[in-house]
Amino acid sequence: MDRLKELLENSTRQTWIIIGLGLTTLITVGFLFFGQQPVADSQPAFASESIMSSAEGTTTASSAATTSQTSVSTTMYVDVKGEVKQPGMKKVESTMRVIDAVQLAGGFTSRADQKQVNLAQKLTDSQVVYIPKHGEEIPASSAGTATTGGAASSESAAPQVNINTADATALQQLDGVGEKKAEKILAYRQEHGGFKSVDDLKNVNGFGDKTLERLKPQIII
Repeated sequence: MDRLKELLENSTRQTWIIIGLGLTTLITVGFLFFGQQPVADSQPAFASESIMSSAEGTTTASSAATTSQTSVSTTMYVDVKGEVKQPGMKKVESTMRVIDAVQLAGGFTSRADQKQVNLAQKLTDSQVVYIPKHGEEIPASSAGTATTGGAASSESAAPQVNINTADATALQQLDGVGEKKAEKILAYRQEHGGFKSVDDLKNVNGFGDKTLERLKPQIII
């Protein structure tokens, strides 16, 4: 009788142990299944957000690069001469025009003839911008044309100056003519009543045959 009772108690204990293990297993499996479900759902969203952020960053960088390329300008130098308040070499940008160079040179003088100059022309490096005065005749191609260096290009782009009417400032626009030579031309003109021909310039001290040949395309009577 005692033996039977002992067997029944062991059987009951084992049953409860099995039931307990089963419940523990079910709880563990349920926890693992339901606990991991949000993590699995969140991963695609995170990946999607990462892709969108990457795409937005690429678009922004591309836009910035395009803006940077379109806004880049090149630094150049032009020589502004004639009827401006502050003639000389000016530092400009490749996006500027003749009117911008004139403004950098202090603007027009009261004697400037703006009608002979294409103020809307874009500037180029080493360009000579010449502003004539009223009554001074220059070739249309001379006002603001670019020179590339060398004697031939400088002469073809240089303004024509009337040595019988030009003042000291205008005379100094001639190639190689500074303040002293300009004064000599004025003195000869006053003493002899003007130049009868271009060749008379050889009678002025400092102007020889070679100098005259170089200046002939630039001067008129």
